[in-house]
Amino acid sequence: MQRLSIGLVVHDLHSHGGHSIYSKILADEFARRHDVAVFANRCELQPDARWEYHHVRAWRMSALSTVHSFPLGLRRYATQLGKCQIRHMQGYCGGDPNVVTAHICVTAYLDSLRDVSLRHRLSLQSIAAAEESFYRRYEGHVIAISRKIADELRELYGVTGPISVIPHGVDLARFNDGLRCFNRVELRSQLGIEDDETMALYAGDLTKSHSYLKELSAAAPRVKFVIMTPSRAYHWSSPNVQILPPTSELHLYYAAADAFVFPTTYDSFGMVVLEAMASGLPVFSSDQAGAAELITSGKDGFVMPLNEWVGETAERLNNSMQLREIGSVAKQTAGGHDWSTVVAAVEQIYFEVVKEEPI
Repeated sequence: MQRLSIGLVVHDLHSHGGHSIYSKILADEFARRHDVAVFANRCELQPDARWEYHHVRAWRMSALSTVHSFPLGLRRYATQLGKCQIRHMQGYCGGDPNVVTAHICVTAYLDSLRDVSLRHRLSLQSIAAAEESFYRRYEGHVIAISRKIADELRELYGVTGPISVIPHGVDLARFNDGLRCFNRVELRSQLGIEDDETMALYAGDLTKSHSYLKELSAAAPRVKFVIMTPSRAYHWSSPNVQILPPTSELHLYYAAADAFVFPTTYDSFGMVVLEAMASGLPVFSSDQAGAAELITSGKDGFVMPLNEWVGETAERLNNSMQLREIGSVAKQTAGGHDWSTVVAAVEQIYFEVVKEEPI
């Protein structure tokens, strides 16, 4: 196997979701057989890491300042990056990449927002403009984490070059239904939920889902809803709803739940969907999540347009036998999407890119 020199560029590298954990997994795995350097502003550097870390300066006052200042800081490493056969960026990061993974299309996300402040909208418009300008000039290979993102890049940014769709993976050792028999009773007891009650879990930003979750909790009063979110706004009070802060032990909440609900108005992927499936839960997703592409509705989960989501979900949450049956098939589907599959697919693209580039 050809040994490659790989430069991975990302704003943050850590084990807490999205593009950060994606980059960390690639760095850890590729460093076993390739020469890997990571260029990031923030990095959880472990003592046993086999890759090099280079700190990229960026102004972190806001998402807007980060997006615009990071490329300036990356210029310091232009010569070093230029020597890498693979220069793999996570979205718009500046530099001269030959592989880019698109984790979001900011213009599409912005179009999905309704209840957002003018300041936040203007910030997103500036980020979207920079992102669009980058993609319209970029001629290298794009990895999209869903067909949804691939379609948005072509439609909104005019991307005409090669796009490979490689969905995110899931840590099957951490997210599995084997935890259920050990953690279900104890955690449900802490939450005040009886074993014979249906518990529906949501995890994520309430900005993209609060109105539908609120309607669902009213439409299904006998279901207990547990909502894990970093959002400080959009909370509401209801006897069957508990809104809790994020936790590093989300896998235990999957084990305690009977279903996962995800009425997002926009998610380029939604890693929680795949985590819930791996944990043996039926997922009730809107059709606006990239991860919904992995679901065959009615077989290993449910995917519905938002205007039908509340009614359809409320009805099905009352069928405990169906929830168990769908959850069992969902676990099998998720089993085909472990992170090793993602690493192998990305590595194959690396070899293709190196082969195609002029000597």
